[in-house]
Order: sequence, then C-alpha cells, then structure tokens
Amino acid sequence: MPHFIIHANTKAIQSVDAQTILTAVHKQAVSSELFDENDIKVRLVPFEKSLVAGKPDNDFVHVFAYIMGGRSTAQKRKLSESIVKNLNELLKDVENIAMNVYDFEPETYFNRKMIG
Repeated sequence: MPHFIIHANTKAIQSVDAQTILTAVHKQAVSSELFDENDIKVRLVPFEKSLVAGKPDNDFVHVFAYIMGGRSTAQKRKLSESIVKNLNELLKDVENIAMNVYDFEPETYFNRKMIG
C-alpha cells in the first residue's frame, strides 16, 4: 500500500516509455514522505480507445491513488499536485492529465498476509 494506477491512452504515452512514467510517479510518491518506499506500488494501464461525450477522447493520463486513510486533505492535495505537475513536464503534448486520491479504510482492509 499505496497503489498508484495510471490510466492512459496509448497515444499519450508514445513519446515517453512506460518505465519512465512509472518511475516518475514512484519518485513523487516517495518525495511526498507520506509512504514507506518499499510499500509503493505503481501500475500503468494503457487504453487503445476511449470516448468522451460519445466522441473519441483526446490524449489523457489519469492517476488513481488508493492509500490507507489517515492523511489530511492538504497532504492528499499536495500529492496530487506534485504528481500532475511532474507528469505535465514529462508529457508536454498530453492535453488531459489529472489525479484522484481515494482512502482505504484501515478497519476494512485485508490482504493475504493477514490470514491467521
């Protein structure tokens, strides 16, 4: 935990290789000092086609961060801002770059390492 899932259309990420994008998001997550580096997971999901309002979508990159609850709104805002700014520098020709942060509830989170 945390999980950073990057959705992007394939055209948006043609100018920069996937590893560079993954590394950029990972580095920003580390520099936020909100997480232990060994816990950060970053994945990229490319989309061949998408529609917005029934029409082919422009280039896009959208990062969905799923983190354990307990961080302030200001901390989450700063995390989103730093990642979007970094991706904006990296992907100058991409029209739409955005990010959302979602909280896991510690009381309901469970993984296989927790099986007794």
